[in-house]
Amino acid sequence: MKILTCNAGYLLGYQNVLWGYVPPPIGSVVGDATVEREKLEQLVSVIERERPDVVSLLEVDRGSHRTVTDGQFRTLLESLRDRGLRYGGDVANKYTDGGLLESMPFWGHLGNAVLSRTDRQPLAHYLSAGRKRLVMELELAADVVLFAVHLSLRASSRKRQLSELADLIAERANGREVVVTGDFNTFDGPTELSTFTDRTGLETRVPGETVPARPFDDFFVDSRSLDLFLCSPSLAVERCDVLDVQLSDHRPVILETGH
Repeated sequence: MKILTCNAGYLLGYQNVLWGYVPPPIGSVVGDATVEREKLEQLVSVIERERPDVVSLLEVDRGSHRTVTDGQFRTLLESLRDRGLRYGGDVANKYTDGGLLESMPFWGHLGNAVLSRTDRQPLAHYLSAGRKRLVMELELAADVVLFAVHLSLRASSRKRQLSELADLIAERANGREVVVTGDFNTFDGPTELSTFTDRTGLETRVPGETVPARPFDDFFVDSRSLDLFLCSPSLAVERCDVLDVQLSDHRPVILETGH
């Protein structure tokens, strides 16, 4: 079983503006058609090369004014299909299920997605803490379940989110093996997850550094390993790597098990 996790950054690309501390000033507001097409092609090529069973895809545009597509998730599925790769799945708003944010013209189009080569559909759950609250759940097999997350930038919110996530896993796992993946924003390092792993019994798998080094990082962050996997100890992990592809300010990560 192979799982690919990628923070796609809405396919805006990565530009080293002010040493990487500022997003692309024009593209982040109005989009950039050339960069978006280039990054979409890059993402399709990564998936075609790796052939993962599941893709946890964070930060996709569902059709705002910034994208030249009718929705990046749908366009990605069509592009993969053109190469003979059939994936299903779903995309959901990353902030809320309904309410003011989802009804707004821009914020309502920002989402996370899960792609799968099976007919199983992901379920969306929403935590109560933080702004980025979506957790997507997908049954990988009868005895394995995946949870895909994108946690808050604020440490205090992440702590509350991880507590709620532990409760959700306890409620939903039902004795199955568990994989949790995504962008954890663990700027203080994987030790941030120690209380969570103690509660869930999961083991942290660190593929490596997933965001570029920046000149003042030593003053602000302790870790650049933000995109992670946490797995049940019984899962035999055969591969856990960072892919050398700069799709956004994050590089994709991949986990392969013997399941």
